[in-house]
Amino acid sequence: MEGSSETSPLGEPITAKFVPTLSAVESVNSFQNQDFSDATSFAEINSPMLLIDDASTPKKKQACSQEGSLYKPQCDEELKPKVGMLFDDIGSVMEFYRMYAHHVGFGVRLGQQKIVDNVLQWKRFLCAKEGFRPEKGMVVVDPSKKRRKVKLTRCGCQAFIYVTRESDGKYRIASLTEYHNHPFVPPSHQHLIRSNRQISERVKTTLHDCQKASIGTSLAYRFLHFGAGVFEHVGCTQKDLQNQYGVLKNKIKNCDAQMLVDQFGRLKALNPAFFFDYEVDEVGTLVRMFWADATSRKNYGHFNDVVSFDSTYNTNQYEYIFAPFTGVNHHMQSVFFGAGFLLHETADSYIWLFRAFLRAMSGIAPRLIITDECSKMRNAIKQTLPNTAHRLCMWHIMEKVPGKVRPELRNDLVFYDRQKHCVWNSETPAEFEERWESFIIEFKLEDHVWFAKKYELRAAWIPAYFMEIPLTGLLRTTSISESANSFFKRFICRKLTFVEFWLRFDTTLKCQRQNELIVDNTSGYTTSELVTPWEIDRQGRAVFTHEIFELFQAQVLAARDDCDVQNTEICEGIKIMFVSDQYKKIREVSYDTTSMTAKCSCKIFESTGIVCRHIIRVLRGAKINELPRLYVLKRWERNCKRDILFDGEGNMLEENLIDPVDIAMKRKVALVRNKLEDLMRNSKCSMEGIEFFHTSLCNAELDLAQLVPAVACNTHQNEESFIGSIIPKHVTIHTPTDINARGTCSRIKGHRDGVRSGSSEKKRRPGIHQKVARKCGICKELVFHDARTCSKKQMTQ
Repeated sequence: MEGSSETSPLGEPITAKFVPTLSAVESVNSFQNQDFSDATSFAEINSPMLLIDDASTPKKKQACSQEGSLYKPQCDEELKPKVGMLFDDIGSVMEFYRMYAHHVGFGVRLGQQKIVDNVLQWKRFLCAKEGFRPEKGMVVVDPSKKRRKVKLTRCGCQAFIYVTRESDGKYRIASLTEYHNHPFVPPSHQHLIRSNRQISERVKTTLHDCQKASIGTSLAYRFLHFGAGVFEHVGCTQKDLQNQYGVLKNKIKNCDAQMLVDQFGRLKALNPAFFFDYEVDEVGTLVRMFWADATSRKNYGHFNDVVSFDSTYNTNQYEYIFAPFTGVNHHMQSVFFGAGFLLHETADSYIWLFRAFLRAMSGIAPRLIITDECSKMRNAIKQTLPNTAHRLCMWHIMEKVPGKVRPELRNDLVFYDRQKHCVWNSETPAEFEERWESFIIEFKLEDHVWFAKKYELRAAWIPAYFMEIPLTGLLRTTSISESANSFFKRFICRKLTFVEFWLRFDTTLKCQRQNELIVDNTSGYTTSELVTPWEIDRQGRAVFTHEIFELFQAQVLAARDDCDVQNTEICEGIKIMFVSDQYKKIREVSYDTTSMTAKCSCKIFESTGIVCRHIIRVLRGAKINELPRLYVLKRWERNCKRDILFDGEGNMLEENLIDPVDIAMKRKVALVRNKLEDLMRNSKCSMEGIEFFHTSLCNAELDLAQLVPAVACNTHQNEESFIGSIIPKHVTIHTPTDINARGTCSRIKGHRDGVRSGSSEKKRRPGIHQKVARKCGICKELVFHDARTCSKKQMTQ
């Protein structure tokens, strides 16, 4: 029978007089008797096994190396396959041959098979180097097209085993060939054999968990490496992990938008307070979407004074605009209210998005919304939010100044100081207009078109024009929204599909809310230190959160140390007091003795919701030791979110209560995992300990199999479990196809965010971003160097 006698696959006897030993293999000449006593002949055996001619393809009949040498595996007899060996099932055959192949140093491929009535009758298991690369894969059809270079891995090896099914249902090795025409892989490389690399369930779980936490494949593999100790014990390569995740991305490629809508539908079914809406065009392409969960809607119910809307990020591979609505909570943190995806930045898209936002928030519009400078957005806000004050982001406008002025002003520090003083420090419109006129005349900008246009829009971005609107001082720029986006960007840093975006976004949102829970716990169960003996200071500590109390306490301290009543006038029962502070500015405080309320010309309370030092000083002089309720805004209290809120349909705005059984299960799983880690750490100190631990786990596995039957779960089910959604077979909602999805996702670039061609160094921004002159410690001059690089340093030494 083939493979059972000492004959070569070509039918010629092996009669070599001398067979050199090659680390675990035996090289045998199958063509002729030859004396290998000299060193030259021995060296020829170790020459390359196969020489592939670029102009021709090796034929199938070539089964030996170029020198005509065959290699016989060397291993223990119990590991070798033998004709007549019986196995209970075909899986046992595969496992046995793989173990033998990997021990020796070659890979295994599945060969031909025959199935009759769903029963496997026979099957061949081949060496991974069996056959040759097809000729069509080696012919260059179009030289102009770039071809992916693929290494040749096959050399016509004919090693195999052939198994047949017996009458009793077992499988028997009917024939085999154990000789190979190539050298074997050394032990240090055997973990890289393709058939020896498998992605275990533990590795898959780790990969999926890392993907949800926005940890890339390379970092996930590095984590697995450190956990396993060496690369050999990971079980796969980094490329295998990338291919594994790439297969999943290809599966959801054409049904991505459909899966996101279906996921939102399931969340809506689980919690009716979850809100989402979307629109598709005439061909079924998703063009716009908005969503807000129950917690986001509840947060808006408590903190709907001011909203920042930023649409300067595209966060998926289809180039949709990610547009979040963000606010400020009672800890001065950014808080998420809702978000949308827009395929096109048109006025209709913004109108639809703002209307969807209002529907989600029961028709309650914010007092103030701050956005970027965009005419389409401005028109949409006028139409959908007529009673909401619209403010432009000051930061974006101020960033454009260096690019608008003449060259001599770009590096003029005095120019920027005057501009900042005019824009940021003006407290009334009249004061701003006076300073602006002086600023324009001083730097000869009377005929500058851009500055003239910005002056016409002054009521839309200068803080002095918003002093009467409550809490407008919380948001002067979209920095809160951009801060939230930078927080999201730390987790969402690549071009993503919708499904990937949602997995990472959901994880990120949970992290944000966990941070709020932490500071809630700190404010609720710790106490701030008092800096004055005043009762008003003690009252603020008891009422406000820690973050707000620090701001309030600074005002109390300034009222005690820096404020003084200079003069008092009485007009119709109203005391008008003139209070000075550390800024040498006289503030006018109107105090109503009947209602015991005061109003200050600094308008700090109106713009931030925190009572100013001047009012505190007046109340202290009036022997009022506690803040009137008017000055304690509910949004700054520790328990401001204690009220239960409902939406317009009567749904309670709370997240779903978690099943107590599920909570108990997760807690127990965490305890078991920690216990296993502790046992592993203790047992690996000695070989006896680790052997005992391994034996105990194997015994526990057998007992567990009797207690809990194993549930078969295929790859498709595992993938759906990971993404938390069913991969649909029927798709009606599509993503756009005419997009370029290459590259890294990031903030939408502006006209000054470019990078020089051929260089990774960012362009130096002019003006305020230029290098600032500083006083050198050596030459004592305002220069652009320091004491380390000063030219006079060596002279001084």
